[in-house]
Amino acid sequence: MTAQIIVTAGPDKGRAFPLLPGEPLQVGRSQSTSTKLTDPTVSRVHCEIEWDGERATVHNISSSGTLLNGVAISESALSARDVLRIGSTEMRLQVGSEEPTTVAPAPEKRHATTESLANLVGKTLSNYAIEAMIAKGASGVIFRARDTTDDEIVALKVLQPEFTANNEDMQRFIRAMKTVLPLRHPNLVSLHKAGKTGNYCWVAMDLVEGESMAQVIRRIGVANMLDWRYGYRVAVHIARALEYAHANSIIHRNVTPQNILWRAADKTVLLGDLMLAKALEGTLAQQITRPGELLGDVAYMAPERTKGVGEVDGRSDLYGLGATVYALVAGRPPFAESSLPELISKIRTAEPEKPKKYQMGIPDLFQGTMMKLLAKRPDERFQTATELLAELDRVGKFAGVSA
Repeated sequence: MTAQIIVTAGPDKGRAFPLLPGEPLQVGRSQSTSTKLTDPTVSRVHCEIEWDGERATVHNISSSGTLLNGVAISESALSARDVLRIGSTEMRLQVGSEEPTTVAPAPEKRHATTESLANLVGKTLSNYAIEAMIAKGASGVIFRARDTTDDEIVALKVLQPEFTANNEDMQRFIRAMKTVLPLRHPNLVSLHKAGKTGNYCWVAMDLVEGESMAQVIRRIGVANMLDWRYGYRVAVHIARALEYAHANSIIHRNVTPQNILWRAADKTVLLGDLMLAKALEGTLAQQITRPGELLGDVAYMAPERTKGVGEVDGRSDLYGLGATVYALVAGRPPFAESSLPELISKIRTAEPEKPKKYQMGIPDLFQGTMMKLLAKRPDERFQTATELLAELDRVGKFAGVSA
């Protein structure tokens, strides 16, 4: 039995894509997908549809979510009666022999994956000799590298080539380099240089000897929590970084434990990935999130970001900071459901448990600060990082602590 996906609403209305048994249809804007949609609200890789000859199954991949009949899903059977929505695009399944309105071009060869990026160890990009892989995430891989011009050790982030596969995205990356490279702040990871070598866009930055908050949260899994003063220090330092970034018209969009680093030498907390934040403006603001990484990212995402519509501002960054600090002092993020639909539903509608439930020693004033950061509506949170810093200063004076 033949089947195809028909676009029924959105910029690509009228296009159709055949479904073939054993060949999953990747749906998104990226040139590496089978569809190459033009809808800017669709992620570069948004979802995947499988057809076994009789039944279709859709798998969400994007942090923006995939809606089936108006309900966010992570994986679901797809029937001809269903309306599948991603961004502002709606699609439906058509089963039968009817020819598609417009047959999609054959997918091009997929660019490098995270696994193939790992093969860069032992090679050189520009003047950086790559020595070891430090971390990997949705946007690329971070390596320990040596600058062959002065022997300085740096962290080299190599982006997935799909982020800058076309000229528009490349120009955005270049503009981001010019904007972000000169920025310096004690609580931002400093950037040294950025460029493009072959298919790889890369950013060289300070190598922070310490650990990310993601590593800290995993490490404290047994003990369940850290002293609230640790979370307080993180809140103050990252609020300072966000105040500076927002003053320079940069919304980070991904304030998560993975992007917050604790430098062991002086206990300074730093915010990373500012370059990527600037480069992802416009059509790249939708991050690619691969299976297995989605829930971890979404757990720190502001309610308005889970809807995939409208502009986000600095208050979304403040929510991400609040969720990270909550996880540090409570031993778990505000919501930690096992499935994506449950998690998104809780983020949008449920109130998190008060952190004092997990750590009684948290001052009421600091608990109130965290809960305000996690307000559902942006206008009920702190409106700026400067406003947050003023409240944190009040908390510190009241509790007799400093950052």
